[in-house]
Amino acid sequence: MTFRFVARQILREFRGAGSRLLYFTLCLTLGVGAVVLVAGLSLALDQSIRREARSLLAADLAVLGSRPTPPEVVAAAEQLPGSRTSRVVETVTIVAAGGGAEPAERPPRTLLVELKIVDGPYPFYGALRLEPDARLDDLLGSDGVVVAPDLLPRLGTQVGDTLRLGGEPFTIRGVVLEEPDRIGAALTLGPRVFASRAGLARTPLQGFGSRIDTKLLIALPEGTTPAQLRGAKAELEAYLPPEERFRVETYDQAQPAIRRGLDRLERYLGLVALLSLLVGGIGVGQAVRSWVSSRLDAIAVLKCLGVRPREALALYFGQALLLGLIGSLAGAVLGTALLYLTPALLADLIPSPTLVGTGRFQVWQPAAIVRGLLLGVGVTAIFGLLPLSRVLQVPPSRVLRRDAEPLAGSRTLVAGCGVLLILGIGALAAAQSGSPRLAAQFTGGLLATTIALATAAWGLTRIAQRVPRGTGRLWLRHGLASLGRPGAATVGAIVAVGLGLLVVFATRQVQTQLLEQMAEELPKDAPSMFLVDVQTDQWDPLASLLKEQGASDTRSVPVVMARLRAIDGVKVAELVETSARRSRRWALTREQRLTYMQTLPEDNRIVEGALWADPSPYEISLEEEFAREDLGVGVGAMLEFDLQGIPIEFKVTSLRAVDWESFGINFFLVAEPGSLEEAPQFRLATTQIPKGMEQATQDIVVSRFPNITVVMLRDLLDRVISLLSLLGIAISLLGAFTLVAGFAILTATVGVESRRRGREVALMKTLGMKRNGIAALFATEYALMGLVAGIIGAAGGGVVSWIALTEGMELEWSFRPLEYLQAIAICTLLTVVAGVAASIGPMRRRPVEVLRELESA
Repeated sequence: MTFRFVARQILREFRGAGSRLLYFTLCLTLGVGAVVLVAGLSLALDQSIRREARSLLAADLAVLGSRPTPPEVVAAAEQLPGSRTSRVVETVTIVAAGGGAEPAERPPRTLLVELKIVDGPYPFYGALRLEPDARLDDLLGSDGVVVAPDLLPRLGTQVGDTLRLGGEPFTIRGVVLEEPDRIGAALTLGPRVFASRAGLARTPLQGFGSRIDTKLLIALPEGTTPAQLRGAKAELEAYLPPEERFRVETYDQAQPAIRRGLDRLERYLGLVALLSLLVGGIGVGQAVRSWVSSRLDAIAVLKCLGVRPREALALYFGQALLLGLIGSLAGAVLGTALLYLTPALLADLIPSPTLVGTGRFQVWQPAAIVRGLLLGVGVTAIFGLLPLSRVLQVPPSRVLRRDAEPLAGSRTLVAGCGVLLILGIGALAAAQSGSPRLAAQFTGGLLATTIALATAAWGLTRIAQRVPRGTGRLWLRHGLASLGRPGAATVGAIVAVGLGLLVVFATRQVQTQLLEQMAEELPKDAPSMFLVDVQTDQWDPLASLLKEQGASDTRSVPVVMARLRAIDGVKVAELVETSARRSRRWALTREQRLTYMQTLPEDNRIVEGALWADPSPYEISLEEEFAREDLGVGVGAMLEFDLQGIPIEFKVTSLRAVDWESFGINFFLVAEPGSLEEAPQFRLATTQIPKGMEQATQDIVVSRFPNITVVMLRDLLDRVISLLSLLGIAISLLGAFTLVAGFAILTATVGVESRRRGREVALMKTLGMKRNGIAALFATEYALMGLVAGIIGAAGGGVVSWIALTEGMELEWSFRPLEYLQAIAICTLLTVVAGVAASIGPMRRRPVEVLRELESA
């Protein structure tokens, strides 16, 4: 075959093929659009992070830690050629409105905030937009603060009013409109407040037990090369202590923590998008099968003219790929168009609002478009190969005998196409997720679900074929007969719709059950308020104050900070070097919080050993998972701690199971009484406050004890639930692509069979049947399809949600029959609507038009 011949044949095939182009487009557009949307969003955010990397770090280098930066590290940073440094301290505390109210009077309103202390020039890169427009140092001084805009209405204050920080008065001198390096804007504990180092020194917020995070920001001279940047980082790391309490980040790392999170989210959403594309592939297979069936005569003519079977296969395969490319291009346009809506829709979900600011979020993503096109064409190839293989079996004798059907394909050919299909899906999943393990899991789960749906569809057709002809009314008999007729697309339609329902229903089940457990299954006796940084001498008056406010079940435990030095005589530094797991290295080097008590709380249960059973050494009890998984120890192990330079050794005599869902005060490490009483310590406290009294109690506690940080559990849970709800909506919308694709496949299936449907309608109208009656016949057929797809899809979604909740999140799963029935009913109804709507064209045809087509054929 010459190229000219092939081109001429393709043009002939496309004449009058508008409907076929439309069906291919419907099959692929949604799936490719979802792929382009997810890939484009990921690439746009990654580009924004890289482009704004210096602004997001506010420097070229930063030394991050949970303790003051070591002096030798500061000195090394200042000695870097041409460097400039600035220190930042971040912590969480409570601020109060007003400046002169006495504790005995009505206490001022209080609010949990995120405090940022700046000592030096800030930021080196990016913009800190303030109102009024002035330098931060000029606004702060030693007695001024600038605050986030949402703090003012929540405290009923305005610029110029007094704000009490740590009990000391500060003047609100401005509002922070934009902050370059605030990451994680979707979930914060409170509004931002800026103060100076001199201002912090006036407060008691740096007392023992206070939780602070430090940053040493370093700007290098303009023109610093990447190699020089890495050299500066290595030089600073040489001065860091061996424990993993500090780390050095460079701007060209482009926020590794954020990018890791985005990568994980992209892998999950990418597979959901791929699933909608694979559902479209089922429709492609059905459309190709119907197309080949309608072109048997033309194929026979080509073979009579000397075209070899393989050449005929290549000709039609090329046409299918071209149609797939057209549908993929439409999907790429859809996905790119949806990206325009992303900045407005995801403003609360992305790591930093600055990443989607005007001109920063690049909607045009050629790499995402190319990925979508390649995946779309790849899906067309792997799903169209088996139905196209019929081209090889078309006999040339069909030119003389119209009833000469294609020969049966060999089992080897069918099996080979099936293997190629599975391998192709696995390859597409690996390309989309970037993880062979995830790709294998995805392919296996998809294969199992598809087999279940296909088996159910096959069973339905067999039942329909075996039902006696005189059973039931006409509409039921016809609906069953249509499902069971040879060549019906029942299996493909049920698989497509069922897979779509599975994704949407599973996502919905996980979202609702997770949120309900967080919101409603909070133990009735769970504390409503946590009090942090309570000094030892403050506990008795604080307990009395809480009692006056009607608090109940008030509990307090001492907290001693220490670091692990050795396990069974092996130094922690050696254990860290030999440990491959990041979680274990963190557990070994983190600052440990120990407490001591005689009896354990009710939510603790001894699972191994005995509590305070050995009189000779100091004893310690460990939470079982922390002991076995993180520290790798059991009963009998010896743990040596560094308590502010003083070594102290404990013997592990028991392991505990802890019910963390009780929200009580629980620890990984509990020492026996008599071991830590003389150590520097502070206290944590919990209490239950009468409903409606939380804010008033917080106000009066902070007015009496300014250093204490109060965290209200319900507010924190509400923020988490709000964020999870937004994520659930985003995932559900993407999952809905799959369900919509399933209905598009159903619509396309009806469309490619429009000629046969038209003949059926003409016959029924000739026999005197009205249009409403014909619609009822079709509705019965589609209702049975939707019912089977709904049952299998809902059941599969329930299994997926059960695995996700019980295995992935270690939460309880509940079976809710009403939700399953609702999903099945909605699926059935939508299937009927889609099928009948797609059949309107054939139902409108007049019998005379069909007869004329038969005469001309």
